[in-house]
Amino acid sequence: MKRVITVTRSQREFLAKAFGVTKEMVSYALNFHPVKGQSDLAKKIRCLAVQRGGYELVTAPASEVVHDADGIMRQHFENGWMWEADKKSGLLLVFDEHSKEQMRVEDAHITDIEYVQQRIEAMGQATA
Repeated sequence: MKRVITVTRSQREFLAKAFGVTKEMVSYALNFHPVKGQSDLAKKIRCLAVQRGGYELVTAPASEVVHDADGIMRQHFENGWMWEADKKSGLLLVFDEHSKEQMRVEDAHITDIEYVQQRIEAMGQATA
């Protein structure tokens, strides 16, 4: 997953002037660059950016498992398939690229999720 602090162009210009740095340095800081975005200066730039209305975003690969606040886990795949599982009831559903239910597993366990993930990923590799 990648982290970034998003601000407007004018905010980026303000940050560069406020710290007497280049636009590139502001970019390194806001994009959490692995080397140039880890200094104390970069941390200060991020802090001021958030204070002035910027907010942190986290991006994840499309196939990352997402845990919703409503107790549902979901995973979307590049081939359009997806699965979702209700953590409370244990119901695991698998949907094809047309959102048609293809599989239903009652009282699903981790091994069921792993099996579904492997099957869906294998289908994507077969069509590539």
